[in-house]
Amino acid sequence: MLIQKLRNGSLGALLALSFLAGWPAAQAAAQSPSVSETARAALPAKVRDEGVLRIATSLQWAPFAYRSEKDEAVGIDISLMKVISAKLGLKFTFDDLKFPAIIPGVTSGRYHVGVDQLSMSPERLNVVDMIPYFDATSVLLIPAGKTAPDLANLCGLTFVVTQGSVQVSQLTQLSDACTAKGAKPITQQLYPSSAETLLAIANGRGDAFLTAGPQGVYISRINAKVALVKGEVPNVQRQPAGIALEKGNAAMRKAIALALASAIEDGSYKVILEEFGVASSAVPIEIVRKAAE
Repeated sequence: MLIQKLRNGSLGALLALSFLAGWPAAQAAAQSPSVSETARAALPAKVRDEGVLRIATSLQWAPFAYRSEKDEAVGIDISLMKVISAKLGLKFTFDDLKFPAIIPGVTSGRYHVGVDQLSMSPERLNVVDMIPYFDATSVLLIPAGKTAPDLANLCGLTFVVTQGSVQVSQLTQLSDACTAKGAKPITQQLYPSSAETLLAIANGRGDAFLTAGPQGVYISRINAKVALVKGEVPNVQRQPAGIALEKGNAAMRKAIALALASAIEDGSYKVILEEFGVASSAVPIEIVRKAAE
């Protein structure tokens, strides 16, 4: 039987539960997929013998990982990791952490993988291996009723940002471009969790929030306090989200990549993305297979 472990009690978790209480709690309708013997055989013997995949996430980031109204872990990443665990013939545990603690949890060896729409930034790839599974453009969310900014000129604006997120470096690059042309820099207000960042923009504490396209659409549809600015933010490097693993653990990387490739082949990956309305963000199987090499 599949098992699930959730750690509760943090301020971030309480804020997330409050903020997301009315959000859909959809879960992938895919049937339990069959074990991929090739993927299972690639697992490190210790993991295979223990029989459990330990997963770090942060349940404050719908539609990727969040709590349902029944206080259950749901989302794209949650459903996908359940499928991957089944492909590997493993049970699974999820630990709910502050977002900045996910990568350190993986690098320390406490967790086998980390997920939370983690962009494959150069900084992260320096410390962990990552397997791509989701691709998306960048968009802006602003407080409802606020005049939409010019997407091609964000200089001088104040952005709310989650500490440790890829948006920190993306906005730094955009700000550097502003100052290089003599314009005002972009200011960043950092928050320790995704829930607090979302509450900040909803409460008008900043001018804008930079996020992935599907995320922006999802939030704007269920939260009347924020609005989506039409169009893609230019000059933001597109970085797919990846499953984070311990750096240099070739066996684990191969096993996870083969399990994901198997999910793509049998359609269970597609079912998850379609249920959450983000099928256009699927990654091609070729780049997943490359990660298994």
